[in-house]
Amino acid sequence: MSDLITRAKEKANAFAEEKGLKTKAADLGDKAVQKVLGGVAGRVSDKTIPYLNRYDNTGFMEGSGYFLAEPDANAGWRVGFAKASIMPERVEGDLYLGGYLAFPPNRAAGILNDLLVRAFAFDDGSDRGVNVFAVIDCVGISNADIRRIREKLKPICEEKNIVSVNVSATHCHSGVDTLGVWGDLKQSLKKNPGAVKSSKKVKNAVSGKNPDFMEYLFETAAETIENAVNAMRPGKLHYALLDAENFVHDKRPPDVIDPYITVLRFTPDEADAKKIFAVLMGAHPTCYGDKQRQLSADFPYYICKRIEEAGYEAAFFQGAEAAIATDRGKFIHEPVSRHGGIVKYGEAVADHVLGAEESNYIRIEPLLNVRLEETFIPADNALMALLGKLKLVNNNLVKVTNGDDGKDYDLYFSTEIGLAEFGGTLKFALIPGELAPEIAYGGVPDETESYNHTAWKYPPLNEAVQGHLSVIGLCNDCISYILPDNDFGSVFAPLHYEESVSAGRRAGSNVAGAFLRTVQDAEKIRIVRKPAMDDIE
Repeated sequence: MSDLITRAKEKANAFAEEKGLKTKAADLGDKAVQKVLGGVAGRVSDKTIPYLNRYDNTGFMEGSGYFLAEPDANAGWRVGFAKASIMPERVEGDLYLGGYLAFPPNRAAGILNDLLVRAFAFDDGSDRGVNVFAVIDCVGISNADIRRIREKLKPICEEKNIVSVNVSATHCHSGVDTLGVWGDLKQSLKKNPGAVKSSKKVKNAVSGKNPDFMEYLFETAAETIENAVNAMRPGKLHYALLDAENFVHDKRPPDVIDPYITVLRFTPDEADAKKIFAVLMGAHPTCYGDKQRQLSADFPYYICKRIEEAGYEAAFFQGAEAAIATDRGKFIHEPVSRHGGIVKYGEAVADHVLGAEESNYIRIEPLLNVRLEETFIPADNALMALLGKLKLVNNNLVKVTNGDDGKDYDLYFSTEIGLAEFGGTLKFALIPGELAPEIAYGGVPDETESYNHTAWKYPPLNEAVQGHLSVIGLCNDCISYILPDNDFGSVFAPLHYEESVSAGRRAGSNVAGAFLRTVQDAEKIRIVRKPAMDDIE
């Protein structure tokens, strides 16, 4: 698909240069494509998509019942970690690689390195419950499938008072297709229009997801999370903000990156227990390219491997990475293969983490507040709406009645936005897709520089919180690219590929607005401290 888009861009740009109508030509082409795709989507049955008032949100977890402004009197960190391979010994049927569309589809032809699920369980000692943060080596995972994992955990959630289970993806493009887009499209387009006509037939819809593999993934993720909860032990939690500028670059204006690699480090009180690192960085794990046929977790695998070889445990979390790519050339000083360069890059990131001075680390007081809210994102992109209606992806779609524009309804994606506060100074925005860093950290183009020559009406997300804000991307869903509305252009325009697989031109404002509301709602449930038993008498 990337080759087709590239050729289309070249033709559109050549025409635009000749006529001097670059933007207009690109917009006209985009409108034509959207009209055609919208027409096709309109002919696909909507009978399996519920109206908003009948939407079942089973599996949603809201997080902390209330926020604390300071640690509880009995506060103390207890943290657990567990990991497991998600590669079963035997799977019926094909495994497709997720990340690059190809004809014929890319079938896995071996395993270069393991794909894992890693999970952290956190308890701050306030008796408000356990919060889980897990990450899977995959291109992305839908909110519907994350709720399958939560459903499997329901008994232990009740037993152990787990109040949130947050699952994200590393976004590696050489893992198994866990979204469904990269399978045999010919078979999907043949079978799915009929399958989606009723709730009884919809189970026959086919996509790039292998049902056996997905069930194994759900079971393994749930078991790993349970193991992390059972492994919780007391200790100390610190974080560091390390320079990321030598490791990444932005491929798309306005050239904004998250300038930090955020590192969480847990040190158990037990002398012989391993330290555990969580490394968060915004950068696409697409290093192997679209010719790769062996399954791989890409550079995050080698970050974790290097840290593990040093005697610790490790996990990689994806950040705000809309068009952010790795900058590998700075760490390769002799001729090496592509694979060798990827290994060296991962090791360089790990060495950067392992080599940080102790003075870089800041103690996190035992206080964890987590708030999750459901929100609804307009499915403005006809391609994404079509994929959803055909069940090539199983993101949660709902119909919202709208008679004003002559239609019976508009389609929206149901998703989740979250805020996690670790101590008083480190905050995380839990974002369900690939967020443009400028939305989080500032630098959105103004009226004169943006594609649509309009203003962006929201402050940077990091200005809404006290302390440092990092982004955990592709968290609890995958609605793909999230771009500022005013810079959302035509896919045929140069440097605007991301629009092709975005939820739509209003995703940026809806996500930003939902996060800012989540922050405001958190303040409404924040109290200074939990009443002690002596105070109740």
